[in-house]
Amino acid sequence: MRRLIIAPVLVAVAAFALAGCAQDFGKGPEGRVTKKAKDGKKLYLVVDPTKEGKETKFRVSKYDYHDCYRGSKYPKCIDD
Repeated sequence: MRRLIIAPVLVAVAAFALAGCAQDFGKGPEGRVTKKAKDGKKLYLVVDPTKEGKETKFRVSKYDYHDCYRGSKYPKCIDD
């Protein structure tokens, strides 16, 4: 009986631990990627949404960082 109680608790704890590992950063503005930047382990994309030099820097996951190249259209580069 005791094992039946412990097993679901362990499964729930493991699920919460894995959910905490996921990187979920908000989407930045639409535009062209002008730069990619790193600050330690933090990854950033710099996007110029208006093509007028008003760049916006925002944090992204490592997957989005590697999927988007300089000159690519954001967020299309992460949706492909």
